[in-house]
Amino acid sequence: MHAYMIIAHNQFELLEKLIKALDDERNDIFVHIDAKVKNFDFEHFKTVCRKSRLVFTDKRINVTWGDYSQVETEMLLLKTAINYETSTNEYSYFHLISGCDLPIKSNDYIHSFLEENKGKEFIHFTDINDNTVAKSRIQYYHFFRKSRNLVNKILSQILLKPQQILGVNRLKNKRITAQKGCNWFTVTGDFARYVVDRMDEYKNVFKYSYCGDEVFIQTVFVNSPFKENLFMEKSNDHYACLRLIDWNRCKPYVWRNEDYELISQSPCLFARKFDLTTDSEIVEKILATLV
Repeated sequence: MHAYMIIAHNQFELLEKLIKALDDERNDIFVHIDAKVKNFDFEHFKTVCRKSRLVFTDKRINVTWGDYSQVETEMLLLKTAINYETSTNEYSYFHLISGCDLPIKSNDYIHSFLEENKGKEFIHFTDINDNTVAKSRIQYYHFFRKSRNLVNKILSQILLKPQQILGVNRLKNKRITAQKGCNWFTVTGDFARYVVDRMDEYKNVFKYSYCGDEVFIQTVFVNSPFKENLFMEKSNDHYACLRLIDWNRCKPYVWRNEDYELISQSPCLFARKFDLTTDSEIVEKILATLV
């Protein structure tokens, strides 16, 4: 069994298509809907799946880019999924994806591929030989990240400068190595349970982080007994986390119909991101290949 954990805040027609694509007796699907969303049709979505168990998180978080709320949401989804495990039904893999993503391989292929690579962790890394940026995101107190406006940005920078001068280091006595990468991941059930078991410890580490979602899973991983289990050596290639993402054309680029061949030939399991208002044809083309 696999657990799919989806973070969504808009594009709910696309979210429905994503859930239907993942609907399989071997998958359970866990979804977090941003607290800012009003009038989300939970009752309709409860009728979408025919084979998978679809679970919405009881708690809804107001997610803000760059804020701890992003890490908090990942933790909530991991904990929610693990709470649905039983002694006879444990998940072999956990996938974190966005509501704007799609699988680009069939459920049969995904399960077969991960069975062949059983025990491997699919995590992306950047700044492989230099963790300065990753460390700075969690060693200082980053305030005023919840509300993104010019005043708060200035206040945050004002409060950061004296910490840098004084050598503030929240990691000083924690013996933690920091690293960063893509926040989307596919990890084993054993590692996911390891993360949840140490959640209280890492809440303190990431509470005042800046863009901590790009440091969270990588940092926990490199400080864990699982650190030798990577599918690829620490790599800036997004195939390391099985995601096809184009950061060259945009941040990230929205896939279009003319990208179909590139997508279909990719060895990755998932692609992000898509937007029905930008190009709905590419979405329908990909979904047709998954049947």
